[in-house]
Amino acid sequence: MPERATVYVVFCSIGYDTARLHVNRSVLQPDGTRIPKNFVSNDDVLGKLQTALPEVEFVRRDLHGSPDGYQRLLGEIQQFKDNIDGIVLVGGAVIRFQGIGGVGQQPLAFTGLPTIYVDNLFKLQPMPYRVCKEQGRAVFAEIDREGILPPEKSAEMFDDLVQKIRIIAALRRLRGAKMLFIKNETSDIDGVDFKVLPPRYNQAISGRMLECFGTEFVFHDVEDLIDRWHGIGDDEARPLAERWKAAAVSVQEGLDEEILKSARLYLAIDAIREDLGLDPVAIMVNGEYRAIEEGITTTTSLAMTEFQRRGIIGCYQSYTGTTLAQLFAWHILGRMSFVHDDAVDIANNITLHMHCGTPVNDLWGEGDLEHRIRDYTTGAWHEELGRRDGAVPSETAFPVGVPVTIWKIFPMKRLITLYTGTSVDGEAVYGDTWRDIICRNKLPVLVEDAEQIISHHDVLEYGCHRCATFGDLRETVKQLATFIGFEVEEWDR
Repeated sequence: MPERATVYVVFCSIGYDTARLHVNRSVLQPDGTRIPKNFVSNDDVLGKLQTALPEVEFVRRDLHGSPDGYQRLLGEIQQFKDNIDGIVLVGGAVIRFQGIGGVGQQPLAFTGLPTIYVDNLFKLQPMPYRVCKEQGRAVFAEIDREGILPPEKSAEMFDDLVQKIRIIAALRRLRGAKMLFIKNETSDIDGVDFKVLPPRYNQAISGRMLECFGTEFVFHDVEDLIDRWHGIGDDEARPLAERWKAAAVSVQEGLDEEILKSARLYLAIDAIREDLGLDPVAIMVNGEYRAIEEGITTTTSLAMTEFQRRGIIGCYQSYTGTTLAQLFAWHILGRMSFVHDDAVDIANNITLHMHCGTPVNDLWGEGDLEHRIRDYTTGAWHEELGRRDGAVPSETAFPVGVPVTIWKIFPMKRLITLYTGTSVDGEAVYGDTWRDIICRNKLPVLVEDAEQIISHHDVLEYGCHRCATFGDLRETVKQLATFIGFEVEEWDR
């Protein structure tokens, strides 16, 4: 397991302005000083952060305007920068050095580390916000230190700060993390997504992943997976297959053999993981065509759905950009995502997100969504069996009427694309054959201007897969982009 994220919490002031503190809203302390009646002290702020984020190690530093202390802290951060994941700068004032403008106005906001600048409500605000936005990796937050607002609003402000620190913790989770990638030697990472890739792409994307996120691919030969799959008997796999069937609301008749194949596949992948001594954040299998020759169908297997239940992102093919998006959604929000091909219905202002495989757990709310086990939509039809052959997916009942974020991360471009909409009932729009159109899982999303979104689609530039996460993640994704120095393309704006 990775170490806890280390975040410096720097208190630049005591949290209120004594010169402007009116007697009517203050209390007299035994030492003769006054503090706001409902004051949240620096100790309180730190204690609340530690309670809300036990996975983060907070390092406290107090400045209170001391130039010497400020310089010492700058030196400390530069010295230990590789071991610090972020800075929370609370209630800071401008520190302007003679003859230095721009970033010199507040050097602590420009260390190159993800930084959250936190204002105290009603503090006069001399921070160089514009420069922070343009040149730093800083986002802004605000907390109600003097208890001015209703308690629920004050709590909302503090929760916003906590959520931003979670982004820093998620970045730490990926630093040093491993992705298990089972593939043929000659296959390209992202080859299923982009179709055409430049030479030496595997080396390029591996290097960029390490540079941007500290995340490494661990490659393993698909031939070993095939050998292990053949070595696992039905009896060994049957308890898992039965558990999958019991969890579904219905199971299409005649699929027992295919469900067993998927269970054997899961056990084979997990045996590789154990033998390598890995605790991966994600598992990809990009040997589907070679595996199909052996009777293994990995593309939409239930095996990856089972890994998702364990908090490991399971990718049915190999899509770096959507896997990264899934990882951040999981580690920031505790929410799984649906990776898909997509199409755009301009007439109805709907974007359509379709794939056979999907997680069933923690997509919206807690626990598993209702799901069925059905045959694979593009397999060969067997009239005598009344079904198609090939991998068996879970067909999930996606929630309707909730916000959805469609997004993807492009490490090579240092770019994130996104747009948002609201999930709708596909059968109500497309009729009673909806369940049997194209892929088993289909998420229709109502947007403001589908024609604007389709104008961004270019498979050579953006690939043919994207990630759908329930919830409006627009601001969270933009904050993540700020922390990692990526640009954001908002396809709906």
